[in-house]
Amino acid sequence: MQSCSADPRAWHADTQLVSIWRLGCWVTKSRSRVLTASVISILNMKGGVGKTTLAAHVMRVLYHRANVKVLLLDVDAQFNLTQTVITQAQYDKILEDQNTILKCFEPLPSTDFFKVKSTDQPPPLASSFCTPLRKVAKGEKARLDIIPGSFNLMKYSMIDDPSQLKAASDHFRRFISQSKKEYDLVVLDCNPSSSFVTKCALDNSTHVLSPVKLDKYSILGVGMVDSLFDHLKLSPKHFILINDVRRSDPISAVESDLRVHPKFGPRVLVNRIAHSKLLGADPSYTGFASDRSGPYSGVVKKELNNVADEISAALGIVKK
Repeated sequence: MQSCSADPRAWHADTQLVSIWRLGCWVTKSRSRVLTASVISILNMKGGVGKTTLAAHVMRVLYHRANVKVLLLDVDAQFNLTQTVITQAQYDKILEDQNTILKCFEPLPSTDFFKVKSTDQPPPLASSFCTPLRKVAKGEKARLDIIPGSFNLMKYSMIDDPSQLKAASDHFRRFISQSKKEYDLVVLDCNPSSSFVTKCALDNSTHVLSPVKLDKYSILGVGMVDSLFDHLKLSPKHFILINDVRRSDPISAVESDLRVHPKFGPRVLVNRIAHSKLLGADPSYTGFASDRSGPYSGVVKKELNNVADEISAALGIVKK
């Protein structure tokens, strides 16, 4: 955006304007910035559809290309996201220091698996106990951090006392509110269930991204996510990403039907993620697909770039 203004201090809500004297007038150019952080839950009620692929590999590309601060939260008790990007030695130290997702729900140490500790004190800042993954320069403008997952999230499925669960929910809500001031984007990798933790994630989300494979089960899972919005009386912006397709295959009837579906069609992203061994789980490798080399690695990186850029645009994040 460029405009000629008599007042170089003009300011817009979604951009920071920089004024330069040029050709006899003030020329105002926009420098993108994020004023209100988005919180996006990655969720499909069907497992094995690529949630971790999105949370790890796409968001790693997004943070770097958009030059923003991204916080990943592993809110799945199976913590596959954590295992994808953090080594076992790192995780052992994280557990020792109790710097896991549990800190987002209650003050630690929590010694009772069937009881939630409560406090009037605010949660710790994410930056005080997160695990840094990547950063540009010193990370002041762009970085990628994670709050690692924990199997102990299962405790909230074992507790049926509404007052205790409310304490955990309130603590998490305050944590997310604080994190929106520290980061440009908060990403929650959710368990494929309608659990208490998933409800907490959705309650605090501005957007939901549902990856699907082109089979009836994962598409049915998207419908279940939509029904969950209705039950919880929530209305986040919902996007659908087609994942794990064969690059050489023509568009299938399932994809065609999904793209013209009266409700879900407008939510489907244009770009897709193709099947690749680089994106699959590999016990011998810990890290991000975009950092790996191998057959078709350039093609995979280009596809990740395209998806990351489309998600950035959908979230209102403009490349800086």
